[in-house]
Amino acid sequence: MAEYTRDRFILNGELINTAHFEQRFNPPVTYVYEVFRAAEGKALFLEDHLERFYHTAGLAAIDPGIDAGALTVLIYLLINNNPEGEGNIKIAMYRDVEQQLQVFIYYTPHVYPTQKQYTEGVDTELLSAERNNPNAKVMDTVLRKSTDQMKEDLEIYEVLLVDRNGFVTEGSRSNLFFIKDGVLITPPADTVLEGITRKQIISLAKENHIPLVEEKVRAVEIDQYDALFISGTSRRVLPVKRVNAMKFKVSDPLIRKLQQLFEKKVAEYLKKA
Repeated sequence: MAEYTRDRFILNGELINTAHFEQRFNPPVTYVYEVFRAAEGKALFLEDHLERFYHTAGLAAIDPGIDAGALTVLIYLLINNNPEGEGNIKIAMYRDVEQQLQVFIYYTPHVYPTQKQYTEGVDTELLSAERNNPNAKVMDTVLRKSTDQMKEDLEIYEVLLVDRNGFVTEGSRSNLFFIKDGVLITPPADTVLEGITRKQIISLAKENHIPLVEEKVRAVEIDQYDALFISGTSRRVLPVKRVNAMKFKVSDPLIRKLQQLFEKKVAEYLKKA
């Protein structure tokens, strides 16, 4: 799959035809990035995404050279100069071989879950792997390629990462939530990349008096949970029907409630933005 899509991208503040993207985009093995969803001509939960972007830049000791306000202007310049329609936008930042800072903003291909997948759930498999710095949104192209290949080979939707201590942390492109006796459980924030959708779900749980705890989950104990789902920019609230050979209930009422609450929150955000 190509890295980019649509007609134009932005490089260091300049709007450029995507015919020139491949010759200009030459990132190292790891680089700082952020991905968010655009719908109805608006960037969804942009404030949260930019906060995480600047946090990651700080962890990587890279100054983007542009503040959040100016970056927002460029994002909407991109949206307004490309074909309409829902999609994912990516910010990618790195220093090239000459140590010059390169900041790209562009539409990146997406595959959103189908209605059938939201209803019937998706298949997943466990993989012993972990991010070097789970709190930073840094692209690890080696890990990304291995998990993408695993998805293709096994015909599964997502790969769930298991750390060196045997705890399930997150998906290759998602966060994880478990359900047990009506309680929502998610791995602690310091062990995962805190997704923006994860943040919204935690907020919704608090607002709607849904019991929630952050605690580590052992891979060997997954079958003790009633249900689980993954979350993310493209996935939103997506039930998991299988982890390896273990099957789970996808019609858990708490999953359905959170799906409805999240879609309502998206609609309210877009209306106000």
